[in-house]
Amino acid sequence: MRNLFIVMAMLLAFGCTKKVNTPGYKILGNVQGLSDGNVLLYRYINQEWVPVDTAVSQNGTFTFTGSVEIPEMYKIEVSDTLPAISVFVDNNEINLVAKTDSLQNFKVAGSKTHEEYQLFGGAQKVYSLRMDSLEELANKAAEMKDTKKAAQLDSAMEAVWNSQIESVRSYVITNKSNVLSAYLAWTRLASSSDLPQLETIQSSLDSTLNKSVYVALLNDYIAVMKKVEVGQPAIDFSMADADGKPIQLSSLYGKYLLVDFWASWCSPCRAENPNVVKTYLKYKNKGFDVFGVSFDKEKDKWMQAIKDDKLTWNHVSDLKGWGNAAGKLYAIRSIPSNILLDPKGIIIAKNLRGEDLEKKLKELMK
Repeated sequence: MRNLFIVMAMLLAFGCTKKVNTPGYKILGNVQGLSDGNVLLYRYINQEWVPVDTAVSQNGTFTFTGSVEIPEMYKIEVSDTLPAISVFVDNNEINLVAKTDSLQNFKVAGSKTHEEYQLFGGAQKVYSLRMDSLEELANKAAEMKDTKKAAQLDSAMEAVWNSQIESVRSYVITNKSNVLSAYLAWTRLASSSDLPQLETIQSSLDSTLNKSVYVALLNDYIAVMKKVEVGQPAIDFSMADADGKPIQLSSLYGKYLLVDFWASWCSPCRAENPNVVKTYLKYKNKGFDVFGVSFDKEKDKWMQAIKDDKLTWNHVSDLKGWGNAAGKLYAIRSIPSNILLDPKGIIIAKNLRGEDLEKKLKELMK
């Protein structure tokens, strides 16, 4: 009997230490109207989408297999002429059904995380519908040159936007162990929250999410934000102008300097440019300068926007779009964005728009 107990104990010990294979994902795609050819699976790595797997489409069907340590948003490119499909991948059998002529209406089943993402998106539609309605009215007011009405509608849109962001923030803090919360914290809140708000969100996320790429991105972003807070010395960088000549940020110190992050394709940036031009012309001979950093990819469009908007200060770009190296140094995730430096290169204000820039300079140059 004693020997039987020993054998049973050994079997139990073996059972406890035996490695259990973690199930992976299997993405079964069926895209009606898709030609035979390669389909690419992309993953977000080092802040860019990188192809990590290739499948061959036959009669519109394709399969990807693999595993994820924690659910993550992937993209599927069925054709280089069609928009990519974003799918939350977890270790389940995931069915994707779509049509090439209405790819945005794709259906996903089997991914629990994607289902939660869809439910969240559905609850957010009330904000997007309200915003679309207000934007339509604002455009009409602008056409009618009713500036008072347009201003009122702009304020209303800002209120809706703030309410939506607050709803996302509430979801994240309430669902602190859900990977969707980590995703939303990075994709929705990082670019629309100040440092204290992000630190609150960071501390609220459960430690079970520490392996998530979105938590890592958020942590890195917060670390960079701390380096470029008001009161910190500007991070120096050098970038080429349109002629390929490098311009060092620190070479422009000695005046109050607005480092302006923008792009020719950015409508809000172009709408803000007249305000910057007005302030520049008023204060350029009183110790103020502007340094434009473009998130463009196409040089011709960048040059044309500078000419059209009469931006007569120094401009640089590495023509890498959102991959702009200076933008990464300053944790820029939305444009227009700007930082104001004092003559010694210390950050004294951020994101001054409209009349706020002129008011700040008037205060500084009393």
